[in-house]
Amino acid sequence: MTEPLIIDSDETLLLARRLAERLGTTPGDAVAQALRAYDEMPATRVVTALRQPLGDREAFIADILARGASVRAKLPPGTNSDHSDLYDEYGLPR
Repeated sequence: MTEPLIIDSDETLLLARRLAERLGTTPGDAVAQALRAYDEMPATRVVTALRQPLGDREAFIADILARGASVRAKLPPGTNSDHSDLYDEYGLPR
């Protein structure tokens, strides 16, 4: 015999019902499908903040900066965020 899943949150129940309607299934089956899909996601797609407490603010900021550096290293040479050519001297779009 399976253990029932009790949903105490009105918002969660509403979301489960909406998903069930979209999928043409029961709320229980919709929750199972959503959990299966989440479980099959590669670990890199899981949000880090869900797995790490934010207690060490400096480590968290260092992690964000390291991720930014990693992305910058993969950009083509000359790539920047200067968009001054798109705006006039008053800051309005050209």
